[in-house]
Amino acid sequence: MAFSRLPVVSAPHEAPLDAAASPALDRHADECGGCAMVDRRGFLTRASLLGLGAMVTAACGNGILGGPDTFPNIQATPFRVDPRTIPGLAQVGGRAVVSQADSGAVLVERLSATTYRGFSLACPHQGTTVEVVSTGFRCPNHDARFSTEGVWLGGQPTADLLTVPVVLQSDGTLMIGGAAPAPPAVALGVAAVGFLTSLASTTATAPQSVLITNSGGGLLSGLALSLSYAANQPTGWLTIALNQTDAPATVTLTANRGSLAAGNYSATVRVSASNATDASTLTVSLVVQDPNAPPVLQLSTTTAAFTTTIGLSPASQVVQVLNGGGSSLAGLAYTISYGAGATGWLSTSALSAVTAPTSLTLRPTATGLAAGSYTATVQVSGTGVPAKSIAVTLTVVASGLAVTLASYPALANIGGVAGSVGTVNGGQVAVARINATTFAAFSMRCPHAGTTINVVNGTSFRCPNHGALFTNTGALASNSPFRTSSLSPLTVSYTPGATVLYVS
Repeated sequence: MAFSRLPVVSAPHEAPLDAAASPALDRHADECGGCAMVDRRGFLTRASLLGLGAMVTAACGNGILGGPDTFPNIQATPFRVDPRTIPGLAQVGGRAVVSQADSGAVLVERLSATTYRGFSLACPHQGTTVEVVSTGFRCPNHDARFSTEGVWLGGQPTADLLTVPVVLQSDGTLMIGGAAPAPPAVALGVAAVGFLTSLASTTATAPQSVLITNSGGGLLSGLALSLSYAANQPTGWLTIALNQTDAPATVTLTANRGSLAAGNYSATVRVSASNATDASTLTVSLVVQDPNAPPVLQLSTTTAAFTTTIGLSPASQVVQVLNGGGSSLAGLAYTISYGAGATGWLSTSALSAVTAPTSLTLRPTATGLAAGSYTATVQVSGTGVPAKSIAVTLTVVASGLAVTLASYPALANIGGVAGSVGTVNGGQVAVARINATTFAAFSMRCPHAGTTINVVNGTSFRCPNHGALFTNTGALASNSPFRTSSLSPLTVSYTPGATVLYVS
């Protein structure tokens, strides 16, 4: 089989390697009759210098090399490289091996103009650096073979190659390793925009702009707008324009009354992105006043929803307070009442003026709130007009990996376990249901040598390397044929009755 050698590119801040250093060699009596073992520094040095080639070390007559004493943890030590300086990554489909002194080698592949992926080149069996071949990857130690997607195909039984997060940063560099990034997500500066005009006006309103940002990870690109009007209402009165297709961007809105009669009109602007799964919507209202009618209190929206993580306060939202009639609307004021749960978290709201038109800024303070859902009602009143209300919801979620319980049937049963539900710090995560309201989560790395463990019958775990068995609580099973420590626990946040839990 022909082997393909790719260049090794060290991170710019990599400490110089001492070529004269002679790593200590250990003898391992239990592996292949005393194969030479390479200590961690020796393994990392060889991975950085030789990349995909076999390590230069003593070997048994059968050609089997010993693995390292410990395994490089690329996920816990992220590093940065500049793909513009790496010829192998200049084109889509290009590949290159990158490394850093404190991490193992990583194969980086360019999937598109802005997306990349990576595979750790440490074989899951014993950590030997695998080689890149025409069909994927091959380990020179015990001949484990993997597809181009890192999936184990044959040879020495082991797990798939570990995927490594590779995220394009705003400055054009790549961050390799670390926690798996959140996907890009569309976020809008405000949720609603209101326009006010009169039957006496024949010109367009002053334009309003809304900022589009990325509330997730990576780069948000391929932005697009779509416009829809409320059912059974006139159309064509709203013009929208996007200044660019990559976030941050701005959507500019302009309303034109045309021949519209006095009344209230609404439309929805949907903002999506080609690399984001969810879109955000902007509610737009147009109030056409009749100068001869009495004042009427109008709000740009009657709902406001906020979502944040524990310890963080979400961005504020602005509600416009308008006069939908004639004459003047004065004496504006507001009151806040709270639903079940915490109170006082919306106390910073304020009207910018006591006459219409004006605005009401909603500023939730979520610091100190536990995970859960909170509600409040803001009532806006004015002199001589009926009051209007805004229903406010605040959802506080635990940070970390979100796991939807319905996606894993095993978690419906007490004692059930689900593997590979996502990644935390770059490592695969398993979740177990302990009782009706309690869950536990574990790293799926075997404590012995870092091999990714497997789920057995939806109730326990087994390491494919030496057969170590673990219970659904992550403890080493009493009948395990191989002795090692228990699985590393992770933190679980779960609200009883919720459909999602969070692992960190």
